Amino acid sequence: MASGQPPVRALAIVCGIVGYLNLNGEPLGPGQDYLPPMCESIVHRGPDEVGMKIIGPAALGMRRLSIIDLKTGQQPITNEDGTIWIVFNGEIYNFHDLQKKVKDKGHRLATNSDTETIVHLYEDYGPQCLEFLEGMFAFAIWDIPKQRLFVARDRMGEKPLHWTIQSGKFIFGSEIKGILAHPDSKKELNQNALRSYLTLEYVPAPESMFKGIHKLLPSHYLLVEGGQVKVESYWQPVNEAAPLAEADAQSQLVSLLDRSVELRLISDVPLGVFLSGGIDSSFIAALAARKVSGALKTFSIGFADTSFDESEHAESVAQYLGTEHECVEFSPDMALATMSELWTVLDEPLADASIVPTYFLSKMTRRNVTVALAGEGGDELFGGYPTYQAHQWARLWNALPKVLRKNVIDPALMSLPVSLNNLSFDYKVKRFISAVEEPPISRHLRWMGSFPLSEHGDLLLNGSNGSSSKHALAEEQLFECQGLTRTLMPEPKHHKDIVDTIMRLDLATYLPDDLLVKSDRASMAASLEVRLPFLAFPLVEFALTLPSNLKVRGQTTKYLLRKAASAYLPESIVRRPKKGFGIPVGKWIKDEFKPVVDELLSDSFIRQQCLFNGQYVSRLLQEHHQGKADRRKELWTLLMFQWWWRKFFMSS
Repeated sequence: MASGQPPVRALAIVCGIVGYLNLNGEPLGPGQDYLPPMCESIVHRGPDEVGMKIIGPAALGMRRLSIIDLKTGQQPITNEDGTIWIVFNGEIYNFHDLQKKVKDKGHRLATNSDTETIVHLYEDYGPQCLEFLEGMFAFAIWDIPKQRLFVARDRMGEKPLHWTIQSGKFIFGSEIKGILAHPDSKKELNQNALRSYLTLEYVPAPESMFKGIHKLLPSHYLLVEGGQVKVESYWQPVNEAAPLAEADAQSQLVSLLDRSVELRLISDVPLGVFLSGGIDSSFIAALAARKVSGALKTFSIGFADTSFDESEHAESVAQYLGTEHECVEFSPDMALATMSELWTVLDEPLADASIVPTYFLSKMTRRNVTVALAGEGGDELFGGYPTYQAHQWARLWNALPKVLRKNVIDPALMSLPVSLNNLSFDYKVKRFISAVEEPPISRHLRWMGSFPLSEHGDLLLNGSNGSSSKHALAEEQLFECQGLTRTLMPEPKHHKDIVDTIMRLDLATYLPDDLLVKSDRASMAASLEVRLPFLAFPLVEFALTLPSNLKVRGQTTKYLLRKAASAYLPESIVRRPKKGFGIPVGKWIKDEFKPVVDELLSDSFIRQQCLFNGQYVSRLLQEHHQGKADRRKELWTLLMFQWWWRKFFMSS
């Protein structure tokens, strides 16, 4: 570390936890130790160490990836008298300060790990201990005197936590496969989650694609006590914009992001940065490069298809910053093999196709380092998506005479030739006009998702059986009808500011349920720890106080972030529009993935499955293959679901 860098602190990264509890309080007897197969199911999350313990009615297990080589930090970890035990997944960045806090309270520390610090904080403050933690985490604490299980997840949802109640047992795990390894768990399709997935391309918490298996929401904890489960929120950031001079806002942004990067550079193992060439990862790399001794390691991948490739921009940033940069081309012939390998660890369908190159990048990066910083969160916090501008354009579009739009403009745009390039003009304008007349939230979910709810009756067999009301709902009501509430969801009074409303919606749903799932699963499948500086909660709280015109101003996205980064990066990078990290799935569906498409979307497979209307699916395939319409999103969404279905319901 360069001078001025804080001393290395003993952070104990644990990358997977599992456990279960007899709700009736009876101690687990002989033959009820299911921790070994549960831990083994998540070995990819922590290949270096395993820890298991049964304490009366509770069983706690973990897998660890060694970031700091601690000889005294093996888990589960207990307090001084062995009455409170914890398994922990994640990293507490401010734990050094917290160690002093608990020592001042009279606690004796047996280890130098952040994990033990949480145990003592819990002793002193109970569930309110969460208020002191800055980091990414999911953990479970068994409190013997209270006979209470306390389970919690970090504020933004960087680390996952799933749970279920089956046969009188509360069962939990970092991944669903850990729960399914318990013999009392059941595999059954969640029809409500299927509808959400088809609409949004991901399954929003607290649902999962398995009926009865739930996700703990970000910034929430649960208590299992007396046979009852209670879920509570512990973080409510300010929802009001605060008046702040632009120069002061810029200075504060740099200060908070710089501190966040500094904390996330603490490691005793090799560390690097994912560098796409976009402003988020480039700004992080610029700040990190100033803090490490020697050259910072940066990693990116390229594509032969130039409409998807950003490698030259990443190389430009690397040269400017003087980093030790590695770039590998992700060729089309790698796509199917990479996706097949990734599916060995995925538990739910996720139609975000960028998970494929993210996994490939994670594997490539893991050959060189164990920890990588990445830029997730910058778009949602500071206004990076082109859709935020599109909502502004929608107001102007809808002001045009309807007869002109319907009879002249719309037909002309819909007749544009189909291109399968990344964010091609015809793709963008056709998506735009498909939902431009909808209310803002419905419009946004339509633009971002795959199958509108209005089409579910045609896609799903028995689509209106007992659920016609759900299919008739607009996308804006999807979360409400499924009972999906969010800490960061926009309040009604914010709806007048469309950009602020949509950004909060993305921050509360798309970020934790899509992007962070993608980041966690892809990196953990490669046993790589990814840290996200933009999601430090002090930075998030600051960003939520900024008015939207400091984020999206006219045709400029990330206005304030670009201003802040201009002192650290070349102007060509600061001014670059967002491109996104995608893959040419529209083309690959026709070529590299064709054998899988032919199998999983075939009439015979669909008839055997009894979920989808085969004629409707065939029409989508025909339109795409003949170039009549770009059906990449719909077909990829279906293909990922079919892959999941085959894995969990046809292979056993």
